[in-house]
Amino acid sequence: MTEKNTASTSELLKLDQEYVIHPHTAVGDQPTIIFDNGHGIYLEDTDGKVYIDGQSQLTCVNLGYGQKEIAEAVAQQMAKLEYSSIFFGSCTLASIQCSQKLAELTPKGVKRTIYTVGGSDSIDTAFRITRAYWRNKGKADKFKIISLYNSYHGASFGAVSATNLGAGMFSSGISPLLNGFIKIPNYYCYRCPFGMKYPDCGIQCAKFLAYTIMNEGKDTIAAFVAEPEQGSGGAIAPPPEYWPMVRKICADHEVLLIADEVMTGFGRTGKMFALEHWDVIPDIMTLAKGLTSSYLPLGAVVVSDTVADGLKGARIWGFTYSGHPVCCAAAIKTMEIYVRDKVVENAAEVGKYALDRLNREFMSLPCVDNVGGLGLMLSFEIVANKATKKAFPPEQNMSREVTTQARQNGLLVRGGQRIQFTPPLIITKKEVDKALDILYPIVAAVKPQ
Repeated sequence: MTEKNTASTSELLKLDQEYVIHPHTAVGDQPTIIFDNGHGIYLEDTDGKVYIDGQSQLTCVNLGYGQKEIAEAVAQQMAKLEYSSIFFGSCTLASIQCSQKLAELTPKGVKRTIYTVGGSDSIDTAFRITRAYWRNKGKADKFKIISLYNSYHGASFGAVSATNLGAGMFSSGISPLLNGFIKIPNYYCYRCPFGMKYPDCGIQCAKFLAYTIMNEGKDTIAAFVAEPEQGSGGAIAPPPEYWPMVRKICADHEVLLIADEVMTGFGRTGKMFALEHWDVIPDIMTLAKGLTSSYLPLGAVVVSDTVADGLKGARIWGFTYSGHPVCCAAAIKTMEIYVRDKVVENAAEVGKYALDRLNREFMSLPCVDNVGGLGLMLSFEIVANKATKKAFPPEQNMSREVTTQARQNGLLVRGGQRIQFTPPLIITKKEVDKALDILYPIVAAVKPQ
């Protein structure tokens, strides 16, 4: 049994400052909250204050907190077999059962799983698979990866090389990045990179992918990678024509399509996987986060039968903890809960309810514009002037002001370019109202300039 904490919050924060370096935080900056308990969609800090987790932490705790069945599945696996490698021709019952369960959920023909430890590892592995696939087919010159502006694919070197978010936010201080990565404009219709308006634009953002492939030489392009709905960039959904057009462009030019479903997968957008909104089947899918509802670290790369056949004879790299049996046990139970408890259906229904309320009430506010998103991956932009779409000056950091006030009032939401509402998928309509009732007066108080 874990020893009960008797130290005060201030004492614990001093220990944190002495011993911990926090990711994505300026070294030396100190946190102000220590979370110590969770249940349902709620988190509790060491002072006993309760918060609605309107961001699912990093948009990853899909099933919320306190799912005892997952803890029990983990404990049972720990008692049976804590660890065994799946290298060198061996495997585990847990990894086989997890792969079989995953194949029941993934798009038709995309069912062969390679395990990783998390989202960044999944992206890196997808890139290595892509290059190995083309090399195995005698086309070693096909090595370039195309990704989008405003994308986030992870923190490892390969993932960061494909990422384009916040003017080098994730690459600052570690350049130069890897060669062979090309970025093209994303599908943010509200602030169209081409200065056009939907639908008269003809979906220029998708057509530009074809142009880039031809301009670079299709015999040099290995893959196109993108999030079905951009996540860390602001919960931005594409126009409906985008993904079907991209799928055809990739097929026509012999370019593999990698769907980064790390954040969007497992019900987040109201479908089990986001590409199902457009009936698009990728060649490769990268997964993590919702695979275990982040109860334990596990990632996966799922490839199509065509890609798997093209890899025959090649060696695929892995990690010490690839297919860790305890993490696989957590994933099996998590996937079972998604299906049994109709969690995806709840995300679609409650997400529509939340989106309707955001459109009906928040859009009437003077500084709120472009409400959007799919399922429970919703967002809106805070603007200084709705008529001109003028943003607030960066030094005002209006997004941080809103998220800070929300946190002080017991609601966690994510900021950045847009305010994001991405709660656990088990949230109810009543709980949505409770969260948005906290957020509304904070946003309403923002004055235009």
